Amino acid sequence: MKKVLVLFKNNADLDLIMKSYLCLKKNFGFDIVPLYIRDITYRTPIRETLVNSGSATELLNEIEDESILKVKKVLQTYNINKELLVQSEVSAETIKTLLKTADLIMLEQGLSLNELFLELLKILYRPVIILRNKPLSFDNISIVSNDGVKINKSVYNFINLFTSSTIENVHVLTWNCDYEKHYLLELLKNKGINGELINFNSKDDTIKNFYFALGKSSLVIMGNLSRSFFFEKITNRTGLNILENINTPIFIG
Repeated sequence: MKKVLVLFKNNADLDLIMKSYLCLKKNFGFDIVPLYIRDITYRTPIRETLVNSGSATELLNEIEDESILKVKKVLQTYNINKELLVQSEVSAETIKTLLKTADLIMLEQGLSLNELFLELLKILYRPVIILRNKPLSFDNISIVSNDGVKINKSVYNFINLFTSSTIENVHVLTWNCDYEKHYLLELLKNKGINGELINFNSKDDTIKNFYFALGKSSLVIMGNLSRSFFFEKITNRTGLNILENINTPIFIG
């Protein structure tokens, strides 16, 4: 059975996460490994006394306890009989260890790209699904491609991970990629998937048009961000800007 490590934190959109997990369970038989990352970070303001600081820490602990209880109740509501793992001071290395027995990791991207989130994207050796505002769906898939090795790897891992999928058509979006041959299209064809190539370029289009096209998808497949096409081709931050500017779930393999 395939397993997905699902990360929860305080103020997480629990319905978004659970609906996305049920999509994986219903369509591909994934089992869940739920992990709650407890926030113990508290920085004492200059004006606070030690007594006040202690009170604030207690309040933070109470908030975290309530949040953990909410996650447990939501798991019960969705008839998921799994123990919620709770860990404090979670690092990227901790996640790497937990992933040794999982096939996929899924997490919600908050409004800000914190250090742990960005570090995870750099070191993960399993595919990741990043959620933001829209529940996961496989109805309308787009691929952001420069026909490089990293996006080829992501697409290959996606196809192998979701082998029971009935995906027949995908959109392949490019930016300033005027190649005579796009090898990713051939890979898709070999796997029985029709890829429709849609070219965007800085001469005729704006980056907002590009984001808008991606936003119409139900799922976007990207390459790893560490040394991706986007860092080199657009603004040295566009890979991250995509994460900040579209509400569509993203798969990085």
